[in-house]
Amino acid sequence: MNSPLRNFFAPVALFGAMSVGVSALAAVEATPESQGVSSEAILRWVNNLEKNFVGIHGFVIRRHGKVIAEGSWKPFDTLNEPHMLYSHSKVFTSTAIGFLVDDEKLDLDDRVAEILADKLPDNPSPELKSLRVRDLLSMTMGTPGHRLKGDCDWVKMALAKKFNSAPGTNFHYDSDATFLLAAIVERKVGRSMMDYLKDRLFTPLGFGRVSTSTSPCGIPCGGWGMYMTTRDISKLGQLFLDEGMWGDKRIISAEWVRLASAKQTKTTWDEADWKLGYGFQFWRCRHNAYRADGAYGQLTIVMPDQDAVVSMNAGLSNLGDQLSTVWNYLLKAMKDAPLKENPVALDKLRKRCDELRYSPIAGKRDGDSIVMGMTFKFNKNKRGFETISFERMADGWECSFKTRCGVQKFPIGFCEWKKSAIKVDPENFEGLGHCIGKQQVAASGAMTADGKFSIMVFFSNTPFRLTLNFAEKDGKVTAEGEFYGMNGCKLTAK
Repeated sequence: MNSPLRNFFAPVALFGAMSVGVSALAAVEATPESQGVSSEAILRWVNNLEKNFVGIHGFVIRRHGKVIAEGSWKPFDTLNEPHMLYSHSKVFTSTAIGFLVDDEKLDLDDRVAEILADKLPDNPSPELKSLRVRDLLSMTMGTPGHRLKGDCDWVKMALAKKFNSAPGTNFHYDSDATFLLAAIVERKVGRSMMDYLKDRLFTPLGFGRVSTSTSPCGIPCGGWGMYMTTRDISKLGQLFLDEGMWGDKRIISAEWVRLASAKQTKTTWDEADWKLGYGFQFWRCRHNAYRADGAYGQLTIVMPDQDAVVSMNAGLSNLGDQLSTVWNYLLKAMKDAPLKENPVALDKLRKRCDELRYSPIAGKRDGDSIVMGMTFKFNKNKRGFETISFERMADGWECSFKTRCGVQKFPIGFCEWKKSAIKVDPENFEGLGHCIGKQQVAASGAMTADGKFSIMVFFSNTPFRLTLNFAEKDGKVTAEGEFYGMNGCKLTAK
């Protein structure tokens, strides 16, 4: 069986030691003013994100083909370290299909049942026999939502799903459809989809480290599971903005870009940026824009009318508000002609972007004895978290955290972030967005002013964070905690 976490483009493994961060200014190619955007407007946007959103991790802004601003909030480093993409992964699978269509190795009206004939259930339904590649791309497969899980053949499982409607008729967001696209790519090219994308996309565009989780049979999940940097996902946005050109080199056809980004089906969701239609794994947006979109705020927004791209990685739930900041702060600030240079504002913006950080837990060390020598239990949860305990160290604490991989030890910094890596879950195939394999963490703790021993643990390649608070009253220690992004995982009692 293949590992569910596979690295396809790296001299160093994705979950190896954290690399030394590169300055947030390293890849900036032009001043905002030279590309018709004021540094002050970008600074207001950054300040708004930090003030109103707990969980923005990093961003890149491109205008007229040039990077004009970028940043990442420490202890995250999304500019250099790959970040979990969730459904943002879908556009890379769609692009792999686009290469096959360009090469005339696949037609959008090809029948899925003919391509994957050996994976069909007995007596396949008329709906399954009529299912086309374009129906998978446009999320009009006609089946219920995500069902893939467990150590089995996911292709057979996806093709065995019951149909609610005829393929090609009704929009229903279903990541299983994108997984089938990944299986089709591998069937057509005879090798890994990620290796194929490395040759056709990642290497030509200069991507760094890229990895994905896979099915038990080793097929990339397709609709989720990829890890890339914010810099790299913004490159895909630029490629589509430039209608398939990367500099003077044609990477993918302009016709595919138009098909993938156009409205292919109407959507049934009623939010402002979710009701304007769906393309081939891209969402249509307001302002004639379109986007790649992943849970918890993984976004690449392509704005043809403004000749701009904005990419973000995050760990938050209010994506609609996140998108609105782009329209309200950035889009409105994009002018048709260069602006007068503003060295003072530019210096403020650059310094701000280079110093972005989440503050570690502030407080004192005295009082932490309330938890020393005690072991706390998590409630029963899907993540398999069991217990947690602490030992005082010279410069912070050591946490012993029992997961399905056994007891994991990692440092907690006193009024600072301490970075390390732990195993959260043994390799499994239980569904979307799980923290499988080894994950990077950054932890900080202190006795806070309200008398609590408080700890924050960021899973710094993902949207996830673990918050813990311990308090003593009348000789009894109470414990509260939650793993953000994994519903139902709480620390509630001693």
